[in-house]
Amino acid sequence: MLTQAQNQIIYLMFMSGILFLGLNFVAYSLIFPGPKGSKRIGYLFIACGLLAYLIQLMYQGLLALDYPPDNINNLLLSGFVIPTFFISIAYYRVKRNRMESNEIKNKEGHETH
Repeated sequence: MLTQAQNQIIYLMFMSGILFLGLNFVAYSLIFPGPKGSKRIGYLFIACGLLAYLIQLMYQGLLALDYPPDNINNLLLSGFVIPTFFISIAYYRVKRNRMESNEIKNKEGHETH
């Protein structure tokens, strides 16, 4: 049997994984918004609301583990949310730039033949 603290840690690990995937979805949706009429931006707003709720749940979970309340905000935001989001944004920007440069090279290659 796991103790209450161990269960709480597993719960926080699961929530961190979901938060990571959600932040990646938000970054992807910002860089690749989809064609006109796409519902991706609407899903983006729903995901942002759910992620804010998830962060609140993680805050409560860390409080249950007796973390100092002053440090929890720094731990969650500066230690996980902000770096994950900005790294995801950078990754998708590089990916988009590579896709655009490959499209330009393919168009130039077809014009010379």
